[in-house]
Amino acid sequence: MTSNRTLRNLRISFVLFLAAQVGCAFGSQGKGSGEPITLARALALTLERSPQLAAFSWDIRAAEARILQAKLLPNPEISWDGEDFTRAGVQSATESMQNTLVLSQLIELGGKRNTRVREAQFDRRAAAWDYQVKRLQVLKSTTLAFIDVLTEQRKVQLAEENVELTERGIPITQKRVEAGKAASVELIRTNTEVATARIELTEATHELEAGRVNLAAQWGAKKATFPSVSGNLEQLRPIPSLDSLEAKLQANPELAKWTTERERREASLNSARAEAQPDLTVNAGPRLLGASHADMSVVAGFSIPLPLWNRNQGKIAEAEANVAKTSDEQAAAEADANAELNEAYQNLQRAAEEVRMLRDTVLPGAKSVVDQTTDGYATGRFSQLDVLDAQRSYIESRTQYVRALSDFQKAAAQIDALTAGPAELPSHGPVSTTYPGKAKSKIKSAP
Repeated sequence: MTSNRTLRNLRISFVLFLAAQVGCAFGSQGKGSGEPITLARALALTLERSPQLAAFSWDIRAAEARILQAKLLPNPEISWDGEDFTRAGVQSATESMQNTLVLSQLIELGGKRNTRVREAQFDRRAAAWDYQVKRLQVLKSTTLAFIDVLTEQRKVQLAEENVELTERGIPITQKRVEAGKAASVELIRTNTEVATARIELTEATHELEAGRVNLAAQWGAKKATFPSVSGNLEQLRPIPSLDSLEAKLQANPELAKWTTERERREASLNSARAEAQPDLTVNAGPRLLGASHADMSVVAGFSIPLPLWNRNQGKIAEAEANVAKTSDEQAAAEADANAELNEAYQNLQRAAEEVRMLRDTVLPGAKSVVDQTTDGYATGRFSQLDVLDAQRSYIESRTQYVRALSDFQKAAAQIDALTAGPAELPSHGPVSTTYPGKAKSKIKSAP
């Protein structure tokens, strides 16, 4: 009897200690204030405040400045020559020296200015495509972070329900122990299961807090000021055919940019070829003889380099190689995109089938087993191990169900990012922060 009382006291102390730890953990979680944030709001905040996207507006402005610089003509040069200095002193030197003032102008030949401007214009287009690629990456990251928070919220809810589920066995086991129908070790075992469930609840709470901070970081915030996210993790959209998705794949900026990239490299090649053409420098100016400036003549001339050794062969060969490798790089990008789309599509189908089987068959069956074994344990038809095993199986099935839902929504977000088209950009000023619906995840936010 003394031994049973000692075990019971130890059990009560252990459970109270764990409950205190869980209570401290819950008390330390600051969830901020305000309304729950939806996916649409999270994406809008990301486009408006993302540090990763902020730099691209300056990249586009810098490219426009390069166009302005490429249009400018070379500056003229002015030079002065003094000749016929004598050793007889300053006065005689002034009277006999010749002063020549020459104005020179470089005239670019071979269409250098036009090719330079065209190359700068394609640089600007390439910068715009880089923004489109980065924009979709950032939106996808935000969507995945949102799904993580939505999933972690569901896991916390499940963990709380798991605690309630395991606590249901305490009064039943208590009665059986007091009636002498069960050993006191069964009560300890039940309370251990409750303590384990509470520990899992604490872990889920911490993971939720980490996910909230990660979501807020998508728009540059250091803390999550929103209390929760609002969305329906169980709303599954219809799965389109793979052929229809592959047809949309070419609109992805990662692939669509290659047309502009080829034109940009061809413009660089034309610019390198134009640089091989020598430029003409013309000059003219007055020549004054003596201090009286009475004898004046006009001098004129020109100069042009002789392209004997340096004909810009190296830069031309480099530009030709860059143009030649464009097709291979484009083919590699298309192969990677198709493989990524296929993988996401397979994950989508696999997750959808898993969700269906768990929802329609596994979960109802596991819940029925828990109810029957719990009721049967109270009447002695099942052992406590049968009850605990049924509870663990039910908890694992529910966890697997949430994981499958998360996998489905993440695969859908991945497909959306791969098949999304570019957003419209303004011709001047910072990049647009308008969120087009095509890149938006299909997860519907709760009202």
